[in-house]
Amino acid sequence: MIKPLMFTYLAMVIIVIIMDFKHLKQAAAINRWLSYVVIAGSTGIWFYVTHLSKTFFITVWLTHWIQRNLPLP
Repeated sequence: MIKPLMFTYLAMVIIVIIMDFKHLKQAAAINRWLSYVVIAGSTGIWFYVTHLSKTFFITVWLTHWIQRNLPLP
């Protein structure tokens, strides 16, 4: 039930990206690259989550990533 909804969401995201591509081309280079990185990261997380057989919580993943990469006392 969830996967068809996720694929519908992905299709809508692709349509929005195609519609906004002209605006992304006109943006400054750093904004354009940041947008591409966010889009690629979100797509990677989406594929990772949809291909798991167990429950995956993004907040747990982000917590592990932040703890590993930020110098906390």
